Amino acid sequence: MFSAILPSTRERRRHMRAVTAIGDAINRRDWNAAKGMLSPDFSMADQSGNEVIGPDEFLNSVREFYDVLGDPKLVFDSIDPNREEVLVRGHLEDTTSNVRSATMWRFLFDGPLISRIEVTRANNEMTLPRFAAARRATAD
Repeated sequence: MFSAILPSTRERRRHMRAVTAIGDAINRRDWNAAKGMLSPDFSMADQSGNEVIGPDEFLNSVREFYDVLGDPKLVFDSIDPNREEVLVRGHLEDTTSNVRSATMWRFLFDGPLISRIEVTRANNEMTLPRFAAARRATAD
């Protein structure tokens, strides 16, 4: 009876592995591996309503963001399954202080693929969706 209501342990583990794997792929700059973990309708949003739509826009934004910052590393301090989502606390390690502060991500899934990431940072600090929105605004 409970198996019909609660996601399986196997599914939670698969989702946690997907989160770890996309973090590792981004840190290696393996964009093809990262893209393979994202659903075709992937999106990322922040607490201010900025949004990145689609795997290609997401990965292009990550590349540009990382180019601006130098060589940051994505660090996940904790990864916790919560029903059919994964909640993550972490930070970026870099040589500047612009993005070092704590970050929280909420990963949502479509089967084994990541369908959405919601990011929250304190004090209105820079997020990837905000960075992408600013880049789009200056390109127009």
